[in-house]
Amino acid sequence: MLPQPPRFFSERVPETRKFQEIVANSSVGSALVVLGGVGGVGKSALVAQWLQTCQQDYPDGALYADLGAFSLREPVSVSQVLETFLRAFGVAPEVIPTDLDRLHSLYREVTSGKRLAVFLDDAVSAAQVRSLLPVSGSSLVVVTSRYRLSGLGLQGAHFLDVPPLQQAESLELLRNVLGPERVERERAAAERMADLCAGLPVALVVAAARLSVHRKWSLQRIAADLEDERRRLPSLALRGDVSVHAVFDLSYRKLTREQAELYRVLAEHPGTTFGPEVAAAAVGRTSAETSDLLEALVEANLLNEVDENRFRFHDLLRLHARERAESDMTDVERTAAVRRMVSWYLDCSFGADRLITPGRWYLSNRKTLPDLPFSTAGGALDWLELERANLVLAQQEAAQREWSDLVWQFGEAIWSLFLYRKHYRDWLLTTELAVQAAETEQHIRAESRLRGQLGQALLNLHRFDEGEVQLTGAMRLAEQAGDLPSQATATSRLGILAKQRGRFSEALERFRQALELDQQLDDLRGAALRLRRIGETFAAMGQHEAAISELSRSVELMISLPDPGGAARVSTFLGETYAAAGKPAAAVTSLRDALAVMREIGSEFYVAELLVALGTAHERAGELTAARNCLWQACELYERIGGPHAESLRQRLVELPDELSEVSPDSIP
Repeated sequence: MLPQPPRFFSERVPETRKFQEIVANSSVGSALVVLGGVGGVGKSALVAQWLQTCQQDYPDGALYADLGAFSLREPVSVSQVLETFLRAFGVAPEVIPTDLDRLHSLYREVTSGKRLAVFLDDAVSAAQVRSLLPVSGSSLVVVTSRYRLSGLGLQGAHFLDVPPLQQAESLELLRNVLGPERVERERAAAERMADLCAGLPVALVVAAARLSVHRKWSLQRIAADLEDERRRLPSLALRGDVSVHAVFDLSYRKLTREQAELYRVLAEHPGTTFGPEVAAAAVGRTSAETSDLLEALVEANLLNEVDENRFRFHDLLRLHARERAESDMTDVERTAAVRRMVSWYLDCSFGADRLITPGRWYLSNRKTLPDLPFSTAGGALDWLELERANLVLAQQEAAQREWSDLVWQFGEAIWSLFLYRKHYRDWLLTTELAVQAAETEQHIRAESRLRGQLGQALLNLHRFDEGEVQLTGAMRLAEQAGDLPSQATATSRLGILAKQRGRFSEALERFRQALELDQQLDDLRGAALRLRRIGETFAAMGQHEAAISELSRSVELMISLPDPGGAARVSTFLGETYAAAGKPAAAVTSLRDALAVMREIGSEFYVAELLVALGTAHERAGELTAARNCLWQACELYERIGGPHAESLRQRLVELPDELSEVSPDSIP
């Protein structure tokens, strides 16, 4: 009864090897294998191919039933399938009972002791499959379904997810349909077709079938059709026959109203992977309700769970969901859903920033959400890192929709991410967008603050001339608005620029002016930052005792806020100054404590900075093995992060002399 394997087939080596292992390990017993995957991924074709290769191992028969879960008709009843199976075994029609219990009993009797291969295709539920399992202890049953059918775990099922094809497998399938010469002649276009079909065999075969009918068409023509997202699904259809859109529609029609709403709305998500919290925000439901809906979409293979509580669409399914959204929702409803998601990312970012950098002031008046997906500074920074791509894309989505009020606020909200993790490209991109949005909103204070932040990012990259332009503009706008906090910040950043250019007297003057403003505003965090800058400048001038005094005051203020990350940052410079003052033991103590704090927060950049300072302290103490170890670790971190620091550090490692003195084992961090 088995169906013929497909004419065009791409070997799936990992899945086939796993199936063969299951069969081999169950040679003296029965095996139940359940294949799950999105519609059109090739589950049925794969099973048909497998069973043809092992059919001889099941001499008592091979049964097949299309259970019709995703056909246009109702799913096939268990009674119909059992009757068909019994007839296949030669049971006379007049002997076959009509009630289900007696049908089951006869099926068990007929299959008892037989070695069978059973293929149950397109199952709707675990209960449907259970009713069709033979009682034989040495049979193989293979089930396909767009649902997960996790309930079959009670029967000892082995679950195999059938993923989309890799590019090499997709090209193999195209070669099988079109011939290797035609594919190799337009290899680049074939690779693009494979990518745009997102590894879905039904899409690849449909696209290739169109080319088979139109022999004069180039692969580039089909690839060009697929490039346009609005034409992609319509292009993946054969007139009056197979349609990828129709395959997906069958799954969509099986959803409840709430599941279908979430499916549609998530297609509007501005990023790639996402968590359940933003999904809940999208539909305005509780997290518990939304988690159940997400689980249903995953069970139906309309959504992939790529990690614990992280989801994403298959590329073609996302297009289908977006089409359904355009068809089944109003523009107002879709726009409102997108704004809810963008706002959720913005609100969570502010919550994270407040945890990471306590005492920081904001122009935005957004309130912290009551239920944030993190509770500590380290957790908040990790969340920002996890969601970084989504935050960038959410801001860009807001910019495209001309929601300037949200766009500039992202510049404030994700400051701590870039301060601690130094993603320079995203730092510049998001801050430039925020500046433009503040300018559009004619929000002078916001534009001043954000230009200052952009200037600091440029200083971090040693692009001093560009940084000076932004910082000067920030100061001009702050004075125009009479914004004293922004004036203090801009003044301090101009002091940083002066210090970096070696103009120490000017830098000290700027920092002291900023400190006066902070004290006038009773801004403790601002005052701590200015004391740190004054201390750094004294250290650069060789006035170490004055530097130690100012930096120690800064550490005390940071601890009082409390801002352990800020205190650890200042302790970096305090340790460097101790080392330069000939007090390496005090330096090591200060730096080790700060290193422990910064590792807990999780900032690779500042951990690297601390390791450099600690390496310097060990070097001054003559502990060169410990120094080399610290500097190597720092170099590896800087190379991973990017930026201008790694090259000079590599040169320093080359110039570091060999060990001169005995090293204490506990001197290496």
